[in-house]
Amino acid sequence: IVHRWCQLISDGRVDVAPDELGNLRPASRRWAANLGVANQDLDAVCDRTEAALKGILGDEKGRWVLQGKGQAELPVTGIYDGQTQSVVIDRVRIDEHGTHWIIDYKTSTHEGGDLAVFLEHEAERYRPQLNKYASLYANLTGENVRAALYFPLLQEFCEVSVEG
Repeated sequence: IVHRWCQLISDGRVDVAPDELGNLRPASRRWAANLGVANQDLDAVCDRTEAALKGILGDEKGRWVLQGKGQAELPVTGIYDGQTQSVVIDRVRIDEHGTHWIIDYKTSTHEGGDLAVFLEHEAERYRPQLNKYASLYANLTGENVRAALYFPLLQEFCEVSVEG
């Protein structure tokens, strides 16, 4: 649901301020119900969705991810490791230098402990996925690619080195 809203915001089809996120709740509830979320869990899912959107909209780097040149929920198909692979990239953001950033949203949270260590573990965990995305995208476009994870609930942008 967070990804859907981020796509609509990035595509310019929804313009919402952080203090207006409650206006999205009816659509979020409907989407959650259609995805099979139990009635007793709908409010929790909507609360988490609103918290994630508030995080990304309230963060300068988060707004940078959503706004500007690029594409959201981009389907890409190509050959990776000798096999045809199809993926959907959460966000391709082209920066002011023409660099193509592949950004994967992660709605996980982190309680206690060392945040830097958590982000490092998440980077390692998702590096294979981002390598695949970067390779497929670079082969399709011929562009140099950088990759990152963005955590809306933590307001953290974590670059991940990839083999584009």
